[in-house]
Amino acid sequence: MGTDVEIWMLFAPFWLLGMFAALGALWHFVQFLSVHGKAHAAGQVSKKYEFGTRLQPHETTTQGHHHLTRARTAVLLFVGFIALGLVAGVLWTLWRG
Repeated sequence: MGTDVEIWMLFAPFWLLGMFAALGALWHFVQFLSVHGKAHAAGQVSKKYEFGTRLQPHETTTQGHHHLTRARTAVLLFVGFIALGLVAGVLWTLWRG
């Protein structure tokens, strides 16, 4: 096998898992915006979500807090998988080099 293919085979699992984590983060964040918007319209929460602001747990509904927490976790997983893939590729290149 060529060196390029070997390195790609090291990167691929991490990058694929990272992409799925990014899609999960996007889905949960969209769900959070939907749930929080409905709760705000119904008067259950007083603060409307704006980008760049920090919502405290008591300012969201239980379902909104769930989706926001999952979105944050998925973003961290995305960054971790991408970094792990880069480290695996660099280490493999240095070891085989």
